[in-house]
Amino acid sequence: MTESPRVVVRGEAVAEVLPDAADLVVTIEVRDRRRDRALATLAGRQQELTALLDAHPEGLGSVATDAVSVFDEAPDGARGGSVVTATTRVQVDDVAAAGRLAVAVAGLADTSLHGPHWRVSRGHPVHDQVRADAVADALARARGYAAALGAGLTGLVELRDAGTGGGGRLAKASLAMPAPQLELQPGPVEVHGSVEMTFTMSPPDQEVYAR
Repeated sequence: MTESPRVVVRGEAVAEVLPDAADLVVTIEVRDRRRDRALATLAGRQQELTALLDAHPEGLGSVATDAVSVFDEAPDGARGGSVVTATTRVQVDDVAAAGRLAVAVAGLADTSLHGPHWRVSRGHPVHDQVRADAVADALARARGYAAALGAGLTGLVELRDAGTGGGGRLAKASLAMPAPQLELQPGPVEVHGSVEMTFTMSPPDQEVYAR
């Protein structure tokens, strides 16, 4: 039995949508000539951050410590000592709440803020949209290839999800001091969908090879 010829294509789609979530990266950095005092101060600053987050529960998602570092500065005359840092990633599931929280975090001592990193949540319907559009794109490509050979599609062999992703954008805010007038306006982000599909097709028109 002769195996049916196959065509393998990749379908892609892109949609722009306003983000509905954000990430804040908060870094606390403390310097002191004595390591134990630096660590104690860092612990106190972390408690202040925790208390602030508890006071702003609107849209607050997961909170996780990304990294902690402790190292000694190279002596420089009378200077020198220990530097301790802790980086916390805060997920916020509400765009307006992310802006308010960013302003509040920026007022904490020994704290720097990087973000918000705007993103589209996994449950956003745009992901279903780009998947469907990617499938339609793959079908159109496969039909086009088959038609160019004087053939037609006869069946689907495999559909493989190549993933969707949101190209998050960063709001230009790197703060270490209070900014009560800060207004953050997220712009649209791109969400990408991609699939790989394999189809069977009818035998090509032999006259195509004679052209």
